[in-house]
Amino acid sequence: MGQARGGAATSSWLTHPPASVSYPLSGVSSQEAEATPTNRLMGLVMVVVMLTGYIVVVPVVNTAVTGLGFAVSGSGVSWQDYTVAASQFRNVWGLLAAHLGLAALVLVVWALFHFVHHRPLAWLWSVSPGVRWRYGLLCLIAAAIIMGAVTAFQASRGTGWNPPSDWGWYAVVIVATTPFQAMAEEVMFRGYLMQAFGTVVRQVWFPIIATAVIFALFHGVQNPWLFGSRLVFGLLAGVLVWRTGGLESAIAIHIVNNLCVFGLALFTGALVQARTMTEVGWGQAVSDVLIFAACSAACWGLARLLRVPTMTPTAGVARAR
Repeated sequence: MGQARGGAATSSWLTHPPASVSYPLSGVSSQEAEATPTNRLMGLVMVVVMLTGYIVVVPVVNTAVTGLGFAVSGSGVSWQDYTVAASQFRNVWGLLAAHLGLAALVLVVWALFHFVHHRPLAWLWSVSPGVRWRYGLLCLIAAAIIMGAVTAFQASRGTGWNPPSDWGWYAVVIVATTPFQAMAEEVMFRGYLMQAFGTVVRQVWFPIIATAVIFALFHGVQNPWLFGSRLVFGLLAGVLVWRTGGLESAIAIHIVNNLCVFGLALFTGALVQARTMTEVGWGQAVSDVLIFAACSAACWGLARLLRVPTMTPTAGVARAR
């Protein structure tokens, strides 16, 4: 797809979104702001392409990193035994492989934006366009205060300090790669897929619900309470992206949540259990939802306080910076 130089656009996804539309509806071009059969078809195709990229790229990167770990430290065990242990985070290479596999999704989204849509990646981050760093940092601090307090309380009531012998390496990987893993999930689900679904149905509720359902389903086998918790997380993150006009708040909450979960699991010796968890009770699910809601409310309040843009710029100024 391309753009005729000095002339009309030849695709429904070019340069910048329409003026004065919300984030979930910003996937189409300024030339075709309304729903058309072409837009709907393009949106569906790109949903399939993105999900295919997930299914292909994540396992390939995961396997490559696991293979490197096997070459470096896997002597004495079979490849099959090593990969099973890695998939359960019984060795640090498994954690690194899982996080880098997901982090690679950012490159997939960038490639699609650049080579298929010919659109600057700034329009993925927010309607401004670009990353609103001050707002993102404040969201990160707010989420850290709320989730940090909850995590400290959970640690005080837990089993106590019981990390693995090589906990230092795990800690390095968690701190260094978890932000990229969490960011990549938001870039894919609340970013690219939300904009793609927004071209299929030009109503904000559809991309929010669709991406939340896919996000929950892609977490694998889980009981209804765990699925529900992840579904609500996706819904709250989607609403935040809509009401704040960008990905910053959803990324901040996701990063802090995962850092707290992995950190607490590491230092209490429950990292394997956290990785292989497929069910939770209703109490844990409700507690998680309330924490997500508190963080979402704080980030939404910050957005209101800072008056961050929630719609794309008006006609004549809608250019990526």
